[in-house]
Amino acid sequence: MILAAGRGTRLGTLAEEMPKCLLPVGGKTLLDHHLDSLAAAGIQDVTVVVGFEADRVAAHAGGRCRIVVNDRYETTNSIVSLHLAAAHLRGHAFVMQNADVLYHPELIRRLLDVPRPNACLIDADRAHAEHEYHVALDDGWVAEYSREVSAGRSAGESAQLLKVGAADSAAFFDRLGTVIDAGGQHGFPLQAYDALIEGDGLWPIYAAGLPWWEIDTLEDYLRCQAAHDRSDGAAPAASLASFRMLRSFIAQPRIPHRYAWVPQAARIGWRHPIRTVQRTAALHRGRLTTEALDLQVNGDSILSLALREAERAGLAPMLLWGSLLGCIRDGGFIAGDRDIDLGIMQREAARLPAWRDAMMRRGFARRIDNEYKLSLVHPSHPRLFVDIDIVRPRPDGWAITNADADPHRVFHYVFAPDVFGDARTVVFNRRHTVRLPANPEGFLSAVYGDWHTQRAKLNVLYGPLNVAVELRG
Repeated sequence: MILAAGRGTRLGTLAEEMPKCLLPVGGKTLLDHHLDSLAAAGIQDVTVVVGFEADRVAAHAGGRCRIVVNDRYETTNSIVSLHLAAAHLRGHAFVMQNADVLYHPELIRRLLDVPRPNACLIDADRAHAEHEYHVALDDGWVAEYSREVSAGRSAGESAQLLKVGAADSAAFFDRLGTVIDAGGQHGFPLQAYDALIEGDGLWPIYAAGLPWWEIDTLEDYLRCQAAHDRSDGAAPAASLASFRMLRSFIAQPRIPHRYAWVPQAARIGWRHPIRTVQRTAALHRGRLTTEALDLQVNGDSILSLALREAERAGLAPMLLWGSLLGCIRDGGFIAGDRDIDLGIMQREAARLPAWRDAMMRRGFARRIDNEYKLSLVHPSHPRLFVDIDIVRPRPDGWAITNADADPHRVFHYVFAPDVFGDARTVVFNRRHTVRLPANPEGFLSAVYGDWHTQRAKLNVLYGPLNVAVELRG
């Protein structure tokens, strides 16, 4: 559902004859960006509500979408445009967006992937602006969505992307109609969000560092064009062969900047030179960071040590997060990871200090040590962490908590009851017998959505789809 009826008067002469949705960004119109992103996410049934230059927009769409016309676009607002599409949406699940907001395509997929029927996109990284709409939370769910949410209560700014589940769709349109009948034809669809909050609830999905741009003014448009070009530009692939690398070393006594990673890689991989050499091509091309190289080369020995000491301490840790993803999807450590992620159930937490002390006797140091998490690091591998999260029960399932990453927020990652229980045992990286959660696929789906393929890099705290943010009082 794309709302594209407005004229865009704040764009000045740029929009005197051009519908805002047909403005070009990065070589194609906003509308084409939207339709392409939706199609890439698997959405083929698209309704576009048009008004200004309706025939021109319909002709441009070329049969890629259903067109609904708001003849009163000059005297009404987007709440009326959405209500006009009720015949096509009522009783069905749908995604709603404004034509003048451009999203990174991954944000559409994030909204679809979240296992909640109703969800909205918010951005926790933007500075609080009083004229924008912000979200307040209660136990991770949206409790208020308005301009009255103060900076101290705000979990993020509205990014104007909404998913409505089939169960609450009719109630949502009923609420839109009630607002319009009461004289609210100049309002916005968010005035009916309380129907979703009171229904199955409204879950926040975080932009997690992925870009989006709202285009209201000429300055917004120019900023969007420039930022979109930067974010969409692919870095040129490195193509130097090994003999050219050698020639450069011979020609220059000092190490060229592009090979500055070589000494660090040598330090990381001196114990396992064959493994290191096998991965230098990926490191040179930027597909592998030096931190990730440390995990690829030395992760096996550190994991063996961690599991051996855990068994002696009476612990039975499971693989979690990126380590679990690598185990299920790739059979070993994933290239983009940099740490070893383990987890234990809360009933085992009393034995965790014994494991910590044993690892510290082997040279490890504490990085994080609190009631929710223990993270250790060895001086020889300062960027390769070994983390153990404590899985705690909660009324609706399980939670893993990160309380040390942000002084103002606590992050709870929520899982369904069937995710943890009787652990499964598998072989990891063809070397280790490891334990997994009872439903590892359920864990991965809750965190990553479609975890089978590589996805865009995300803010590690807000990236998981199941994060419930608690603001510290």
